[in-house]
Amino acid sequence: MSKKKISKANRKFFLKWLPFNFCDRFCERCEEFRDECKVYQDEMRFRFQCQLEGKDPYDTRVVFEYVGQRMAQTITELYQMMEKEGIKITKEDEKKYKKEQEMEEEKVKSHPLYRKCWALSADFRKFLEDFWKFFEERPWILVFLQNEIEEICFYCHLIAVKTTRALYSQIEEEKDRIKFPRPDSLVSGSLGYYSLITCQGSLESILNIMKDVEKSWVPKVNQLLESIEETKKEFKKTFPRVESYRDKIIFHGRFLN
Repeated sequence: MSKKKISKANRKFFLKWLPFNFCDRFCERCEEFRDECKVYQDEMRFRFQCQLEGKDPYDTRVVFEYVGQRMAQTITELYQMMEKEGIKITKEDEKKYKKEQEMEEEKVKSHPLYRKCWALSADFRKFLEDFWKFFEERPWILVFLQNEIEEICFYCHLIAVKTTRALYSQIEEEKDRIKFPRPDSLVSGSLGYYSLITCQGSLESILNIMKDVEKSWVPKVNQLLESIEETKKEFKKTFPRVESYRDKIIFHGRFLN
């Protein structure tokens, strides 16, 4: 992986606005920002609190409880701010908002890129499940492919998640006609795109090894690689500037050139 030096301007921006939408959240690999990142510090406080309370920080129920508390706190603060500013939301406003949300959801879910990314996500899940069964019978192969599997396991879900956010943001940006120096559609889209590139690099490494170890896996890997190429084309069609946003995200994938 080639490591790109982060400019002073980008470093200042990342630390000021917190890496929510423009970071891959691979904190274990982040030496550049981890010690100064509020998101990471909050995560560490959550884990420490779990230890004090005898909870498992990786338990889904515990995580959702924590996220729910944070969201409830945010909503309360939002209502307080609205009350202070004299802003009131009517029933008519709620109906209008709901209708707009339904229209946006329909538009996003019918988008070719959305469909390709979520179909690819399902293909990756099936691939990893089958590959793990293969590993159980031949554990020695894991020594050669551990890094590749780790990359795919972490980044394959980001492809669809970040792309979905990017498509929603694209609708909002077109609707509001506001020009942002770092539009969320391109930042989130870039995270999805480079997650795709990372998984592609991992699969290519797996393919090279499986050609010598077990040729029956070659068609399966090639099929995934073909799907990735099709998805990349759709990415560039939907977000033509996506590749130019590489330096505007915090990304730790190992297979970037």
